[in-house]
Amino acid sequence: MKSLVVENLTIATEGRAIVDNVTLSVSSGEILAILGETGSGKSLVASAIMGLIPRGVSVSGRIVVNGRSLDAADRDGLRSLWSKDLFLLPQEPLNALAPLLRADAQVAEQIRGRRPRAEACAALSAMQVDPHHHRKRPFELSGGMAQRVMAAIASVTRAGIILADEPTKGLDVDRRHVVAGVFDTLRTSGRAILLITHDIALVRALADQVAFLDERRIVENGPAARVLASPSTDYARRYVASDPSCWPARPYRRSYTGKTVEAERLRIGIDDTVLADELTFHCHAGHITALLGRSGIGKTTLGRTLLGLTRPLGGTIRRPQAEGRSALQKLHQDPTRVFSPWQAVGRSLEDMRYLAGGEGALRQMPALMQRFGLRDDVLGRRPHQISGGEAQRLALARILALKPRMLIADEPTSRLDPPVQEQVIRHLRAIADIDELAVLLITHDLDLAHAIADRRMLLEAQDTGPARLRDVTRSPQAPTA
Repeated sequence: MKSLVVENLTIATEGRAIVDNVTLSVSSGEILAILGETGSGKSLVASAIMGLIPRGVSVSGRIVVNGRSLDAADRDGLRSLWSKDLFLLPQEPLNALAPLLRADAQVAEQIRGRRPRAEACAALSAMQVDPHHHRKRPFELSGGMAQRVMAAIASVTRAGIILADEPTKGLDVDRRHVVAGVFDTLRTSGRAILLITHDIALVRALADQVAFLDERRIVENGPAARVLASPSTDYARRYVASDPSCWPARPYRRSYTGKTVEAERLRIGIDDTVLADELTFHCHAGHITALLGRSGIGKTTLGRTLLGLTRPLGGTIRRPQAEGRSALQKLHQDPTRVFSPWQAVGRSLEDMRYLAGGEGALRQMPALMQRFGLRDDVLGRRPHQISGGEAQRLALARILALKPRMLIADEPTSRLDPPVQEQVIRHLRAIADIDELAVLLITHDLDLAHAIADRRMLLEAQDTGPARLRDVTRSPQAPTA
């Protein structure tokens, strides 16, 4: 018997369908993964099942939950099934957690037993949330930590159907494996899981069935092993091929270009807490250096220290000299947040004129936008009205207009689906090759590092001491990050 059935689901606004006639089903003890690009409607399917489509948006179709049939437009009926039948693990956990409730209390709410707090703490520890974070409120947690709190809640929920929307976004490899293990355990216990993700590795490891959603419709579905190994549609083939694990590894080449940044016996940390020490390395013009390492070990702090945003605790850094402050630039993880949310992105670009050389930079923007395949009408929209790929390419164009000598890219594609990620990464590689820009790529994605980087460095710690750097460029296998 199917635990969850969605029949002919259509979601429309102002006469335009944004999800069109979607039909899918998932049985107890089974994982169905939905893959598709941003804007294809994946998250809207989960919202409709939970009765979360806002008023004013038309919904039609039928949703069957554990044999109970409801009209897809019956928001109140679907919401009455929360916790006992349906549980949603949302894409933005910080927005879903109760803002004033501690992490352990949020997990304990789902537990019926004599010792709910002890069981909650055990669930959090299983998600690799340290005990000193158990009593923190959401605003005190990082996005990745909040994601693990939500995964802990999912691990103890009584609901038989779990909808998981990008559950591994922003997590490093080790913690993605932990979350994957939780879903495997939930499946074994008989839960039906609808997994919405762009993490193809997670789908390969977990999914029993897979469905590709493109342009509002399911274009291909079937057993995950068969569909991923031999997709029958052009869209699914392009999607699978865009995963970095399918790209050839970049061969090692000795560096002959000039050194852009050099660090010697660098010590980094936050306040007086040392995160990493004895860091000696350099980055070459025209080369991409991948910086690997688990979450919280100091990768982002190292990037901020090189940028001059965080004070080094010791050692020396030699940076390139340039007029103004444009010699080193940063490409952020969330591209939509680098532009003001209250105005069109074109208006945000106008602020460059207040920088040294800003007028000249503005004059270069049309040509750079053309180079990155951006249409002029993007400039008239606000950040939430453009895709993540468009925002990241626009951020790259703005950076290049300032003529930096080095770019620090901190997880620049972790929030992008594979086809858009490939597009951005190919642009990043071209920037290094054509513009001779040095790039420090901070990433959790080992396949991406092997495919695109000229050099790979692993930031790792032994026991409780500060982290150290290890060059793993010539390692035959990917290091654990």
